[in-house]
Formats: sequence, C-alpha cells, structure tokens
Amino acid sequence: MRKIRTNIVNPVSPDYAFIGLDYVISWEDGIINNIHSYQPGVDLDCEERLDELCLPGLIDIHTHLSQYRIRGRYEPSLLSWLEKNVFPEEALSQNLDFAEKIATDFFQALFAAGTTTSVIYTAPYPQACETAFSIAQKFGARTLIGMTIMDQNAPSELLQSTDFVFQKSVELYHKYHNVSPLQDYIFSPRFAISCSFNLIEKIARFAQDNSAWIQTHLSENQIEIANVIQLFGTDTYTQVYENAGLLTPHTILAHCIHLSPAEMDTLAKYDCKIAHCPDSNFFLKSGEFNYEALYSRNLKIGVGSDVAAGTTLNMLYHSKMANYRQSVYSISPERLFYHITLGNATMLGYQDKIGSLDSGKEADLCFLKLPPEPIPEDSLISAICFYGYEFPVMETVVAGRTVYSR
Repeated sequence: MRKIRTNIVNPVSPDYAFIGLDYVISWEDGIINNIHSYQPGVDLDCEERLDELCLPGLIDIHTHLSQYRIRGRYEPSLLSWLEKNVFPEEALSQNLDFAEKIATDFFQALFAAGTTTSVIYTAPYPQACETAFSIAQKFGARTLIGMTIMDQNAPSELLQSTDFVFQKSVELYHKYHNVSPLQDYIFSPRFAISCSFNLIEKIARFAQDNSAWIQTHLSENQIEIANVIQLFGTDTYTQVYENAGLLTPHTILAHCIHLSPAEMDTLAKYDCKIAHCPDSNFFLKSGEFNYEALYSRNLKIGVGSDVAAGTTLNMLYHSKMANYRQSVYSISPERLFYHITLGNATMLGYQDKIGSLDSGKEADLCFLKLPPEPIPEDSLISAICFYGYEFPVMETVVAGRTVYSR
C-alpha cells in the first residue's frame, strides 16, 4: 500500500472542485482506499509531499499517435497540412521499427505530461495499430486505440480497399476489445473526404450492432465541408454521418466548429460526444468552436490535444486554450478542470472508475510540483488551468502503478 501526505484537487461537478490542503491519499492493489485530512499521531509512515498537488490522472479525448513527431509543422490550413505533413509522416509507420519507436516516445511523453487515459488514432496500417497496443500494454497505459480508416482521396500508400480496411478493423476490434481492463479498440474513420459512403456505413452498422466506440472528425474546416457536400451530395456534413448511421452515443466527433443549429440539434438527438481541440483549431486557423451553443444543448463536450495539429500533449495547456479560444464566452476554471478529468471520463462511460479522487475508484493520479510563490486557495484551480502546464509533473500513476516519475 502507498500512503501519501499531500494536497488534493478533486473535480466533483462542472462547477465545483474540492481542494484538500494537507490530506492523505492511499491506495492498494490499484484502488484508492482512503482520502482524508491529515491526522497527527494517526497518519504514520506517510510519504511527505506537501509541496505537491495530487490530481486525478488527466484524460486526452482526441490525439494522433503517429503524428507525434510533426508537432508545430506549419501550414496555413487543414487540407494542405494533411498533404504536406501528415500523410508522408503516417506512411513511415509501415516500418515496424519506426512504429515501435514513435509509440514508445508517444506514451512516455503522455505520462510525462500527467495524462493517464487517451483516445488515439494510429497510422492507417494494421501493424502500426497492433504495435501501439503492444507498447500500451507494456507500459500499462489506459487507452482506446484505433487504426485510421481510409479508402479514398489520399496518397495510394495510405489507402486500402473498402473490404480490406473494414475487415482489418473488425479483426483488430475482436483482438483487443474486452481483452484488457486498460485498453480497448475504437473504430476510427479519418473523415468523410477519405472514406467512401459504403465504408462509413459498414463501420457504422458493425459498431452499432456491437455498441463499439467510433471516432472521426466533423466540420473542422470550411473547405473540407464544401468538399464533403460536393462528394456526397448532401445539404450538410453532419447529414453524411447521419445517413450512414455513424451518429451514436458511442461516437466521438472532433472539432465540430462550423455547425448549423440544426446540425447541433442532430448531434444532441443521437447523444454524440464532442472532442473540442482548441489548440489545433487555433494552429490551423480552422475557426472558433461554438462552446456556448453546444453546451446549452446538453451535449457532452470533452477536450483533446489533437497532436500533431495540437502542439503539446499537456492537457493543462489545452484547458487554458479552451477558454482562450472563446472570443466572448468565458469558461470557468472549475469547468475547464472538469473537462480534462471527470468530464472526459464521463464521456467515455468511465466515471465510476476514474476521473476523480474517490475511495473505490482506480488509482489514476498525477502529482504536480507547486511553484515557489504561494497561491491563495481560492485561486488554486485557476492557477492549475491557466498556467499549470508550467508545474513539473513529479509522478504519474495508472491503476496504482507508477508509469512516470521525475
């Protein structure tokens, strides 16, 4: 059993996080068994870490493992960025040694940023996806991983036939679904431009029949949207996914920037989940996410790094950007903190096992070093969300096991 005397910050709801100064948290066999205020003379044999904060492990709802090396590679917009940077980089993952190296580097960087759970796209090769799972299992990462699915409108070395890519995706699902308590498979069509309607429909039907997770991109860029409408002959981008049956309560849609009110209502009708990627939206000048309109429809909104268009895996940086990228609407620090912890866990249906510091939950934890200058208690959550990315991560724990230590 480990027993640590420290300070805790625990998300309770979108509007409230509990702060416990000089608390004791203990866990055994991967499960948190006690959290309480420090009692002198009673709490003996504690690890003393009062210059640190203990947070729930951070959760990244949308990221691209195979793009990790190309963070910060400039192009003025999405489609040219994909063509110039992403497609050539993802093609390198055909080489298994390369795929293993980038997966290793990615997970090590993820843990060093305090992230304990991630939702990942790999390059569009079965072997690259299997390699990512192998490294995740080796390191003990909690993650959903999916092979990027494409059968059209991309370089030939990235494309497979519709039947091949569908069958391989199903094989990967059967290989990794419910095999480990920490890893699962997620079907990952890149976006409508690179997927035929037949492929989207086949994936959607299988996923619905099996209540499987799906992730894709929606309405990120105006040129992308125009291309989709031209390709599929629909009135809106959202209609393509709706017609194919891709919209489900287990569907995570990244970006969702340029949606009409009717499209927002459609996503709410199907209880889709939204991955807000503010740093990526800013980097590629894709547009401003209409947080207020989507949140008011009771849609579950999470925050993702979207590496490599997002420039860092540090979710505390992205919590800041989620507020900074709103021109007028202001998101409270408590809600920002909730989004990257318990909120993202709730999106995935994991709220009963991770996302907050509660007895009986799995010990997914992140320890941050406090800065030397004092922070008033009523400003602590604000400090975490707006410059917490500067606080050194001292230790990251997944299911009670240390996966990173400074």
